[in-house]
Amino acid sequence: MELFDALGDEVARTLGERRASVPRQLLLGGDAAARLARELVSETGVREATVLFDVRTRQAAGEPVLRALRDAGVRVHELLVPDQHGHAPSCDDVPKAQLAAELPAHDALVGVGAGVISDLCKWLAFESGKPAAIFGTAASMNGYSAANVAPAVAGVKTLVHGRAHRYVAGDPAVLAAAPRALTSAGLGDVIAKCVSTADWQLNDSLFGEDYRPAIAGIIDRIESKFLSDPAKLAHGDAAAVSGLFEALVYSGCAMTLQGSSLPASGGEHLISHALDMRATAEGVATIFAAAVYEHVLALGAPRFSPAPLPFDRAGWGPIADAVALHHAKQTARLAQASAKLSAGDTWARVRERIAPGLPKASWIKDVLRKAGAAHRIADLGIDRARFLWAVHNAAQIRERFTSLDLAWATGVLPDQAEAIVDTYLMA
Repeated sequence: MELFDALGDEVARTLGERRASVPRQLLLGGDAAARLARELVSETGVREATVLFDVRTRQAAGEPVLRALRDAGVRVHELLVPDQHGHAPSCDDVPKAQLAAELPAHDALVGVGAGVISDLCKWLAFESGKPAAIFGTAASMNGYSAANVAPAVAGVKTLVHGRAHRYVAGDPAVLAAAPRALTSAGLGDVIAKCVSTADWQLNDSLFGEDYRPAIAGIIDRIESKFLSDPAKLAHGDAAAVSGLFEALVYSGCAMTLQGSSLPASGGEHLISHALDMRATAEGVATIFAAAVYEHVLALGAPRFSPAPLPFDRAGWGPIADAVALHHAKQTARLAQASAKLSAGDTWARVRERIAPGLPKASWIKDVLRKAGAAHRIADLGIDRARFLWAVHNAAQIRERFTSLDLAWATGVLPDQAEAIVDTYLMA
């Protein structure tokens, strides 16, 4: 079955014209590398492929992928993505430009890795007009099947439009052997959907952001594969980790079909971006975002303030000018949203719409705790003050109106930030 057909009857019925925008297949199993090579050759006729990996992902799965491609008759070029200053590589404009200059002639790009390798592979392939595929080495994020790339450009996290991988593959044994922190990050990424959906509905109500229930519900049918017993993720159960990987792929498909990150990304992602630690912070940030919504929804008749958010130029340091450009757009959007929410019964209708689907912050925390995932500030390796700084400043880096902007407009931020942190994130 093609991946598009697995996303649900309503998706197939209403979004058939977007079939080609998502990966053709999700290949999961011990023979995933061989199937990936066969499918890629069969569909694209590839004769030469460049395989991207870093030193860790090459060790995790590089040889099986290289061998499978060679066995399928493909001439293979290896391209190692180097570490940066003694740390794992990142996806930003500098290493991407260096890799582009080193690319040999090829018919397709194949990435072996997780978030950084996947994004670099998609970015390079899109600009060169070549197909791309990914052999995932961790259930760590939902970008495998997303068309967008999330690099840092001029030091600021942003979105670059591209094209999704043609194939996504994964071996359950490799996924289960990934560092626990990566699986934790993946759970944080996918569980954020239950809060980001409210942000999507909020933006639809205020700015016509085209909320589609069929897309919003894509991963609902498979949540039991990893949420029925979160402790299995903590123990590295192959079936549970594979289920999480599948859900992450479905989540990326939702973003691709919608044409934006709205189905899976909201205010919680902004906190993790402000901390520059997306790989670990999203679960903790989702707890905070859910608690923020609880506080806002508890307000009977809030007054919505259009006042601009304070801008901490010193705190942003060398990227302050780049952030300031986003802050100006966010200020205008905040004023527009506040005016609309203050008019008539708009807030009552918005509140009625988003409240039923929002989970309790305590439930999210419990799931993350049982899965052995980060659910406290201490789990992030930072202190309370740094997390609070991110909470106070994260909304400035995106124009989109999220739970954080809503909290600022109603006074929940900054007034309740410390109380929320102390209630949910300190122990």
